[in-house]
Amino acid sequence: MQKFSTRWVILVIVVGILVSVGLREASAQQYFFFEGKVESLYKEQLTVKGDKGETMYFAIGRRTVYIPSRLPGVAERVKVTYYLKRGHNVASQVEIISAK
Repeated sequence: MQKFSTRWVILVIVVGILVSVGLREASAQQYFFFEGKVESLYKEQLTVKGDKGETMYFAIGRRTVYIPSRLPGVAERVKVTYYLKRGHNVASQVEIISAK
């Protein structure tokens, strides 16, 4: 009987640890926005210069969504929705803003 209860206690502790790690990883992602003109688009990096002169770099890849469905050209205005991942800006969506 002693072995049975000890195994259950160990199982409950392990499950508790796995659930707490899973909840931390599944927490809501915080998104940010940045708007400006495209300075360069090279390999997996998008460089955008804001209206106040600040330049931001974004990692882009297969999961990046483009609206409309094409890559932006240099000097086009874009609105980038991004999040931080391991200290880097990762673009989740790049919206090309039409000239008004």
